[in-house]
Amino acid sequence: MKPYHVDTLKHIALRGGLKDFVSMSSRELGTALGVSQQSASQRILELQDDGLIQRDLGSRKQRVKIAAKGLEALQREYADYIRIFEPRDRMTITGRATSGLGEGAFYMRQRGYKDQFRKKLGYEPYEGTLNLKVAGSELSKLMILLGEKGLPIDGFEAAGRTFGGAKVFRAKVKGVECAVILPIRTHHTDVLEVISKDFLRGKLGIGEGDPVALDIEL
Repeated sequence: MKPYHVDTLKHIALRGGLKDFVSMSSRELGTALGVSQQSASQRILELQDDGLIQRDLGSRKQRVKIAAKGLEALQREYADYIRIFEPRDRMTITGRATSGLGEGAFYMRQRGYKDQFRKKLGYEPYEGTLNLKVAGSELSKLMILLGEKGLPIDGFEAAGRTFGGAKVFRAKVKGVECAVILPIRTHHTDVLEVISKDFLRGKLGIGEGDPVALDIEL
Protein backbone atom coordinates (compact mmCIF):
# COMPACT_ATOMS: atom_id res chain seq x y z
CA MET A 1 0.00 0.00 0.00
CA LYS A 2 1.36 3.41 -0.97
CA PRO A 3 1.71 6.16 1.68
CA TYR A 4 -0.88 8.43 0.06
CA HIS A 5 -3.46 5.65 0.23
CA VAL A 6 -3.67 6.17 4.00
CA ASP A 7 -4.41 9.87 3.55
CA THR A 8 -7.16 9.04 1.09
CA LEU A 9 -8.67 6.40 3.39
CA LYS A 10 -8.53 8.85 6.29
CA HIS A 11 -10.48 11.47 4.34
CA ILE A 12 -13.12 8.94 3.32
CA ALA A 13 -13.42 7.82 6.96
CA LEU A 14 -13.84 11.42 8.15
CA ARG A 15 -16.72 11.77 5.71
CA GLY A 16 -18.47 8.79 7.31
CA GLY A 17 -17.16 6.09 4.98
CA LEU A 18 -16.45 3.62 7.77
CA LYS A 19 -20.14 3.08 8.46
CA ASP A 20 -21.78 3.49 5.07
CA PHE A 21 -21.34 4.56 1.47
CA VAL A 22 -20.71 8.29 1.13
CA SER A 23 -21.09 10.42 -1.99
CA MET A 24 -17.76 11.78 -3.14
CA SER A 25 -16.74 13.01 -6.57
CA SER A 26 -13.15 12.88 -7.73
CA ARG A 27 -13.16 16.67 -7.89
CA GLU A 28 -14.24 16.94 -4.23
CA LEU A 29 -11.65 14.41 -3.16
CA GLY A 30 -8.92 16.14 -5.14
CA THR A 31 -9.76 19.52 -3.58
CA ALA A 32 -9.70 18.04 -0.07
CA LEU A 33 -6.36 16.31 -0.64
CA GLY A 34 -4.73 19.09 -2.64
CA VAL A 35 -4.29 17.03 -5.80
CA SER A 36 -5.79 17.16 -9.28
CA GLN A 37 -9.12 15.56 -10.13
CA GLN A 38 -7.26 13.06 -12.31
CA SER A 39 -4.94 12.07 -9.45
CA ALA A 40 -7.88 11.72 -7.06
CA SER A 41 -9.71 9.52 -9.56
CA GLN A 42 -6.61 7.35 -9.90
CA ARG A 43 -6.37 7.00 -6.12
CA ILE A 44 -9.95 5.78 -5.93
CA LEU A 45 -9.29 3.17 -8.60
CA GLU A 46 -6.12 2.00 -6.85
CA LEU A 47 -7.91 1.67 -3.52
CA GLN A 48 -10.69 -0.30 -5.19
CA ASP A 49 -8.26 -2.58 -7.04
CA ASP A 50 -6.40 -3.29 -3.77
CA GLY A 51 -9.64 -4.18 -1.97
CA LEU A 52 -9.35 -1.23 0.42
CA ILE A 53 -12.66 0.39 -0.52
CA GLN A 54 -15.97 -0.51 -2.10
CA ARG A 55 -17.29 1.68 -4.91
CA ASP A 56 -20.90 2.16 -6.02
CA LEU A 57 -21.67 3.78 -9.37
CA GLY A 58 -25.37 2.96 -9.31
CA SER A 59 -26.43 6.52 -8.56
CA ARG A 60 -25.62 9.75 -10.40
CA LYS A 61 -22.75 10.43 -8.02
CA GLN A 62 -19.87 8.17 -7.07
CA ARG A 63 -20.27 6.57 -3.65
CA VAL A 64 -17.49 4.88 -1.69
CA LYS A 65 -17.14 2.93 1.53
CA ILE A 66 -14.08 1.65 3.36
CA ALA A 67 -13.75 -2.15 3.14
CA ALA A 68 -12.48 -4.44 5.93
CA LYS A 69 -8.96 -4.35 4.48
CA GLY A 70 -9.03 -0.55 4.47
CA LEU A 71 -10.22 -0.46 8.07
CA GLU A 72 -7.32 -2.71 9.04
CA ALA A 73 -4.88 -0.28 7.36
CA LEU A 74 -6.32 2.65 9.31
CA GLN A 75 -6.17 0.68 12.55
CA ARG A 76 -2.47 -0.05 11.96
CA GLU A 77 -1.85 3.65 11.36
CA TYR A 78 -3.73 4.54 14.55
CA ALA A 79 -1.76 1.95 16.51
CA ASP A 80 1.50 3.50 15.31
CA TYR A 81 0.46 6.94 16.57
CA ILE A 82 -0.55 5.48 19.93
CA ARG A 83 2.92 3.93 20.28
CA ILE A 84 4.52 7.28 19.35
CA PHE A 85 2.47 9.66 21.48
CA GLU A 86 1.17 7.43 24.29
CA PRO A 87 4.00 5.03 25.20
CA ARG A 88 2.95 2.51 27.81
CA ASP A 89 4.32 -0.59 29.51
CA ARG A 90 1.00 -2.46 29.70
CA MET A 91 -2.50 -2.44 28.28
CA THR A 92 -5.86 -4.08 28.84
CA ILE A 93 -7.62 -5.82 25.96
CA THR A 94 -11.11 -7.27 26.34
CA GLY A 95 -12.46 -10.06 24.16
CA ARG A 96 -15.17 -12.69 24.32
CA ALA A 97 -14.39 -16.34 24.94
CA THR A 98 -14.83 -18.39 21.80
CA SER A 99 -14.24 -22.04 20.95
CA GLY A 100 -11.23 -22.82 18.78
CA LEU A 101 -10.55 -25.68 16.38
CA GLY A 102 -8.44 -27.63 18.86
CA GLU A 103 -5.19 -26.56 17.20
CA GLY A 104 -3.95 -24.90 20.38
CA ALA A 105 -3.75 -28.23 22.20
CA PHE A 106 -1.69 -29.74 19.37
CA TYR A 107 0.87 -26.95 19.45
CA MET A 108 1.04 -26.83 23.24
CA ARG A 109 2.03 -30.53 23.23
CA GLN A 110 5.16 -29.88 21.14
CA ARG A 111 8.34 -30.20 23.19
CA GLY A 112 10.03 -27.52 21.06
CA TYR A 113 7.49 -25.01 22.31
CA LYS A 114 7.15 -26.39 25.85
CA ASP A 115 10.86 -26.06 26.59
CA GLN A 116 10.90 -22.43 25.42
CA PHE A 117 7.76 -21.52 27.36
CA ARG A 118 9.26 -22.99 30.52
CA LYS A 119 12.48 -21.01 29.97
CA LYS A 120 10.77 -17.70 29.01
CA LEU A 121 7.67 -17.82 31.21
CA GLY A 122 8.74 -20.10 34.04
CA TYR A 123 6.12 -22.80 33.46
CA GLU A 124 4.83 -25.31 30.94
CA PRO A 125 1.37 -24.25 29.74
CA TYR A 126 -1.77 -26.32 29.97
CA GLU A 127 -2.24 -28.18 26.68
CA GLY A 128 -4.82 -25.87 25.19
CA THR A 129 -5.52 -22.18 24.70
CA LEU A 130 -8.22 -19.77 25.80
CA ASN A 131 -9.37 -18.00 22.64
CA LEU A 132 -10.75 -14.46 22.88
CA LYS A 133 -12.49 -12.79 19.96
CA VAL A 134 -11.72 -9.08 19.83
CA ALA A 135 -14.07 -6.55 18.23
CA GLY A 136 -14.80 -2.84 17.93
CA SER A 137 -12.35 -0.36 19.43
CA GLU A 138 -10.41 -3.23 21.05
CA LEU A 139 -9.09 -4.15 17.60
CA SER A 140 -6.91 -1.03 17.62
CA LYS A 141 -5.29 -2.27 20.83
CA LEU A 142 -4.67 -5.61 19.15
CA MET A 143 -2.87 -3.77 16.34
CA ILE A 144 -0.64 -2.11 18.94
CA LEU A 145 0.15 -5.49 20.45
CA LEU A 146 1.05 -6.92 17.03
CA GLY A 147 3.64 -4.18 16.64
CA GLU A 148 5.32 -4.80 20.01
CA LYS A 149 8.42 -6.96 20.42
CA GLY A 150 7.32 -9.43 23.09
CA LEU A 151 9.37 -12.45 24.17
CA PRO A 152 10.61 -14.41 21.14
CA ILE A 153 9.74 -18.08 20.65
CA ASP A 154 11.90 -19.66 17.97
CA GLY A 155 10.58 -21.92 15.25
CA PHE A 156 11.87 -25.50 15.00
CA GLU A 157 11.52 -28.78 13.11
CA ALA A 158 10.15 -31.99 14.58
CA ALA A 159 8.98 -35.26 13.01
CA GLY A 160 9.58 -33.88 9.54
CA ARG A 161 7.39 -30.84 10.16
CA THR A 162 8.28 -27.17 10.51
CA PHE A 163 6.80 -25.22 13.42
CA GLY A 164 6.84 -21.44 13.08
CA GLY A 165 8.14 -18.87 15.52
CA ALA A 166 5.99 -16.69 17.74
CA LYS A 167 6.18 -14.02 20.40
CA VAL A 168 4.55 -14.07 23.82
CA PHE A 169 3.48 -11.38 26.25
CA ARG A 170 3.11 -11.95 29.97
CA ALA A 171 -0.43 -11.18 31.14
CA LYS A 172 -2.97 -11.71 33.89
CA VAL A 173 -6.65 -12.50 33.71
CA LYS A 174 -8.64 -12.00 36.90
CA GLY A 175 -5.34 -12.10 38.79
CA VAL A 176 -4.23 -15.42 37.29
CA GLU A 177 -0.88 -15.51 35.50
CA CYS A 178 -1.06 -16.23 31.78
CA ALA A 179 0.43 -15.12 28.46
CA VAL A 180 -0.73 -14.08 25.01
CA ILE A 181 0.91 -15.93 22.14
CA LEU A 182 1.09 -14.40 18.64
CA PRO A 183 2.48 -16.35 15.68
CA ILE A 184 5.15 -14.38 13.78
CA ARG A 185 3.78 -15.25 10.38
CA THR A 186 0.08 -14.67 10.67
CA HIS A 187 -2.62 -12.99 8.67
CA HIS A 188 -4.81 -10.37 10.26
CA THR A 189 -6.73 -11.97 13.08
CA ASP A 190 -9.33 -10.83 15.58
CA VAL A 191 -8.67 -13.72 17.97
CA LEU A 192 -6.16 -13.71 20.84
CA GLU A 193 -4.76 -17.02 22.06
CA VAL A 194 -4.04 -17.13 25.78
CA ILE A 195 -1.89 -19.78 27.47
CA SER A 196 -1.46 -20.54 31.16
CA LYS A 197 -0.31 -23.32 33.45
CA ASP A 198 -3.97 -23.53 34.46
CA PHE A 199 -7.07 -24.55 32.51
CA LEU A 200 -8.43 -21.00 32.54
CA ARG A 201 -12.00 -21.76 31.55
CA GLY A 202 -12.36 -24.19 34.44
CA LYS A 203 -10.38 -22.23 37.02
CA LEU A 204 -12.18 -18.94 36.37
CA GLY A 205 -15.58 -20.28 35.29
CA ILE A 206 -15.37 -18.71 31.85
CA GLY A 207 -18.25 -19.65 29.56
CA GLU A 208 -18.68 -19.33 25.82
CA GLY A 209 -19.19 -15.69 24.88
CA ASP A 210 -18.18 -14.32 28.28
CA PRO A 211 -16.20 -11.05 28.21
CA VAL A 212 -12.64 -11.49 29.46
CA ALA A 213 -10.22 -8.63 30.19
CA LEU A 214 -6.49 -9.31 29.77
CA ASP A 215 -3.92 -7.12 31.54
CA ILE A 216 -0.90 -7.46 29.22
CA GLU A 217 2.74 -6.43 29.80
CA LEU A 218 4.35 -4.78 26.77
